[in-house]
Amino acid sequence: MKEKFINSSINLVCRYQECDDLKLKRLRYGLEGMYSLIVKISIVILISIFTQTIIETLLLIAFYTGIRTFSFGWHAKSNITCWITTITLYNGLPFLIKYTTIPNIVGYITLGIGIISMILWAPADTPRRPLIRKKQRRKAKIVSILVIIIYTVIYILTDLMIIKNAISYGLLMQIIFINPLTYKLTKTPFNNYKNYKKKNE
Repeated sequence: MKEKFINSSINLVCRYQECDDLKLKRLRYGLEGMYSLIVKISIVILISIFTQTIIETLLLIAFYTGIRTFSFGWHAKSNITCWITTITLYNGLPFLIKYTTIPNIVGYITLGIGIISMILWAPADTPRRPLIRKKQRRKAKIVSILVIIIYTVIYILTDLMIIKNAISYGLLMQIIFINPLTYKLTKTPFNNYKNYKKKNE
């Protein structure tokens, strides 16, 4: 199913534009990621419907994706690890969002740590996708900080605990995933753009 989706998509693209080997590799990599994302999100949504946490799950996905998109972060090395991490977090944290109450002071501390983390470590790249361009890294860092500022405004203005919890848990996930300690514990290289530069010097 996966290969059929990827191959048919590549064939469709190649009908309308010329594709060299490098472009095909990039296209395949992107399609593999898209397919994996669609499958995982579909499974997560189905589980959340069964566990009656669909709203909490969607909120978590929204707030987490909002900051993850720009600050990037750690990726699991194997597909099974990715599946375990995805199901555990996306289907586990919604229960906490639904049934726990995070004190406002803890929420504000999380937001504060989030901004500091973005200043220090964002964007956190991976060995497979090193962020080589300095301008790209600077832009990603600035947008990541702006996203947390927006989250802070939402957190201040809303009285809905479900929103506050979703922001807090989503941000906490990303703080962990861009932390150098997480990379170290999982034996994953950090700041991979530096390694890329050394290889090409």
